[in-house]
Amino acid sequence: MQYLKFLPCKQLEPFIECYFIWQSISGPVQYMVVESPPTGFCSVVVNCGDPYFLQNKKYAKLEVPSVFVAGQAIYSYKLLLNGHISMAGIVFKPAGLASLFNLPVFEFTEERLDLSKIFKAPVVAELASLIQHEKDPAGKAKILEAFVLKQAGDKLPAPDAIDEAANKIVQSNGLLHVNELIEQAFMSRRNFERKFFKKVGLSPKYYARIRRMSYIGNLIAGKAKVDWPDVFHNCEYYDQSHFIKDFIEFTGRTPQQYFDENRELSKYVDKPTGQPLD
Repeated sequence: MQYLKFLPCKQLEPFIECYFIWQSISGPVQYMVVESPPTGFCSVVVNCGDPYFLQNKKYAKLEVPSVFVAGQAIYSYKLLLNGHISMAGIVFKPAGLASLFNLPVFEFTEERLDLSKIFKAPVVAELASLIQHEKDPAGKAKILEAFVLKQAGDKLPAPDAIDEAANKIVQSNGLLHVNELIEQAFMSRRNFERKFFKKVGLSPKYYARIRRMSYIGNLIAGKAKVDWPDVFHNCEYYDQSHFIKDFIEFTGRTPQQYFDENRELSKYVDKPTGQPLD
């Protein structure tokens, strides 16, 4: 299994986290389940492999469109995979979709929506065809970047106060106080929260909690054993009971139960670092 990440060009850095290529290189997989805590990122994904399904609190088994936009996840979700894996995607920073394309991201929460419902069908079909026929992973990432630049128009927006505040939450792994962001944005709390929800799809406080949970997921990924007290202290929980309560809320299981059920995945997928596009 190969998972590669590529970094965006400088003008897209405020809006895009990375491009990713995920593919099975040693033959098809058989009934693999990949689970993820909520990441705090939306994405656009082109699936050139076999169809697969999503399982979350909203859907018991949703067949995912071949080209789709994924909104914010509030809870842990599972991908039910069987066959050949070949995906290429754009991972947007928290306000990136709204800033670049003026999309109502709050309507996409917990969803995987056919991209042709958002962009013109011929545009989406051309994107899928280009990705399908490009064999080089970096080439696929360049196609995705060209798609973003073309659809965003001639003049890219400048990141505003909400972009900057949401990106600070990401950079801090959710370990900051929302009051500080409001003061830095020079807005009233009500105005800041309204604009944040419109561009990110979640309240700033809840979004910070999700980013902290995603950070926990990264800390335990690929480990043979986890020092849980060290994890909850690093993530600035007041005590162990608060940490466990949060974990159960987002994943439906205790930390150790979640870890035991997902530790095998590290054998199949490495944690990649982002590569710049030439």
